[in-house]
Amino acid sequence: MVKPCENEECGKPFIAKRRDTRFCSASCRARAHTLKNRREHLLARSGAGAGGDRVVAPTTPAAARLERRVRGVETALEAARVEAVRGLGELAAELRVGRDQAAETVAELAARFDAEVAAQAKRARAAATEGRRRDVRIREIEAQLLRVTTLLAALEQRLAAMEQAVVVATARLGGPRR
Repeated sequence: MVKPCENEECGKPFIAKRRDTRFCSASCRARAHTLKNRREHLLARSGAGAGGDRVVAPTTPAAARLERRVRGVETALEAARVEAVRGLGELAAELRVGRDQAAETVAELAARFDAEVAAQAKRARAAATEGRRRDVRIREIEAQLLRVTTLLAALEQRLAAMEQAVVVATARLGGPRR
């Protein structure tokens, strides 16, 4: 069951595990308890101070006016504090929304960056594969070139030997020399 947190500083909705759950977390419950105790302490202190002053009635009209003004300032101060606490709750909610939007933006940018890195890695792997294929082809061509060179060298030696044999045979037969 979705319930709003009863801490006036928080107020965010949460999924309650039990029907009597009032706060979204233990820390929120502790903050609400501290806030309640602080408020009771301030009210008791202001009430005790006012009660002590009430025993002695103001003797002059100026003292009575001053007493009313002090009580009015105390009331206004307490109202301003309560309003500030509510404002903090609203501000916290706005900050949560902003943080969530920023998190979504960061997640979107991270996904784009990851996709770009993956595409670059794919291109790099393809280039490496193509480079290996070219290296293999170059080695094959070099091996063929070595075989052809070796064959040509052997043929050149045979040709030189044949020329030598022709020269010797021509010399024996008495033919013209080259």
